[in-house]
Amino acid sequence: MVHRISRLRVRLNLINPFAVVSMTILLFDYLLSLELEVSLVWGTRWNFSKIFYMCARYPPFIDVPLVLWYALTPNIDIKICFPIYAAASWGTFFGIATAEAILVLRTYALMGCNSRFLTVFVIQYVAIAFTTIVVLTLFLKSLKFGAPPLPTVVGCQLVDGSLILVVAFTLVLLNETILMVCTLWVGVKRFRHTSNPLIKTLYRDGISYFVLLFLISAGNLAVLIWGPLELVDLLNTFLRVMHSVLSTRIVLHVRAVHRDEARDGTTSRDVGDPRFRIPGTTIEYVIE
Repeated sequence: MVHRISRLRVRLNLINPFAVVSMTILLFDYLLSLELEVSLVWGTRWNFSKIFYMCARYPPFIDVPLVLWYALTPNIDIKICFPIYAAASWGTFFGIATAEAILVLRTYALMGCNSRFLTVFVIQYVAIAFTTIVVLTLFLKSLKFGAPPLPTVVGCQLVDGSLILVVAFTLVLLNETILMVCTLWVGVKRFRHTSNPLIKTLYRDGISYFVLLFLISAGNLAVLIWGPLELVDLLNTFLRVMHSVLSTRIVLHVRAVHRDEARDGTTSRDVGDPRFRIPGTTIEYVIE
């Protein structure tokens, strides 16, 4: 009992505050970028990138509160712990998968819209997504929840579960590593001297965001491998929120650059249809 209470204190002192911090970051970023979103996204026509943006932007406001409900509700009924946890977990998967799709599109643009790279990226993305679905299903089936050791302890108490979730986050880390290497390679090889503001924005955001996501993913993976079961969710919600924040900012920054160019008279196209020609190619790419 003493050991269980000690482990419980770890969860209360670390995981619960991390969940609150993640929700705070999500709300703060939303308020900070709402004006840009209204002017650059809401009034534009619907297409794949706008759908990706909305799917990365708004579902966190559903699954992150579920995490808070799961972690902070006093005297919560054990019977609803699994449904809440499962819904939040699938929301996290959906959010990260959508954000990764935006990162893939950004990398594809920098790679010159080469169809061979797109084929490789799509195959890689689908394989990782399918494997993650299988892994997450097996992980959720392994979970067991129990009653808290003390009546004053809040939230659901996870007492058993498989470590197979390590596979899913290893694949996320692998995908981000590959995309980051591709971004570095094309940047050094082709764009290090470019003055194109759109290219510079894509490259700057790509490197800084990939590095940040890589570090968070690596930290999350380390916790899953070497940490106790109580810490399995320590960085999951934070990683999910940062994927949403960073991927949507890529879209907003690209559209902001195009809007500024339109104001300066350097382009006559509608702000909802930003295009640029990748240097060294004959392809005009649409960033929508």
